[in-house]
Amino acid sequence: MSSNISDHIPQSRPRGRPRGFNKPAALDAAMRVFWTHGYAGASIGMLSDAMHVPRATLYQLFGDKEGLFKAAVAHYGEVSFASVMEKLDSSGDLHTDLNGFFTGLIDFATKDPETLGCLIAVALADAAGSNKNMRDMLAGRFGMVENTLKTRLQRAQDKGQIPASPNAGDLAMMLAATARGLMVRARTGCAAEEMYPAARTVVDLCCGK
Repeated sequence: MSSNISDHIPQSRPRGRPRGFNKPAALDAAMRVFWTHGYAGASIGMLSDAMHVPRATLYQLFGDKEGLFKAAVAHYGEVSFASVMEKLDSSGDLHTDLNGFFTGLIDFATKDPETLGCLIAVALADAAGSNKNMRDMLAGRFGMVENTLKTRLQRAQDKGQIPASPNAGDLAMMLAATARGLMVRARTGCAAEEMYPAARTVVDLCCGK
């Protein structure tokens, strides 16, 4: 039986995303690898396996490991950590909202033993080092949290819920620093029950309770 010689020539694979590729799920997987192992400890092999994509596809889609990390950090802020920040969207009682924010933060940081703490406060802060791009990204992420807190505090001051001094910016930086400290503490395995009282104390001080 005759056959066409072209039947025996390997066909080149089409470029682009693999069939069935789910970008949010892939970024979720990458995020967990970086969160668990840190930026330096997360190898391309680990990331490729977790995302279920060939290394070549990973490079094609994200450029390099740093590009993938930046995408994972953005995904983290937009999807995973968004539920914590939503606690500050309320226009109700500041004391209730801040307690809800810190409770949600602590629960978030301790719920999964494989991903303790915070991707930004732990993995990104560690990766920043002498990498200016990483430092700028870290400053931007810290600034976003501080600005959200400042806006919520300013609204409370405008309504007379808390005194106008200290100013909202200073209070926001204090609360954000506390939040980051709790995230790092969670990374050590500190239980949520041990951190709730400290968070409540800071909120009470901020609200004059």
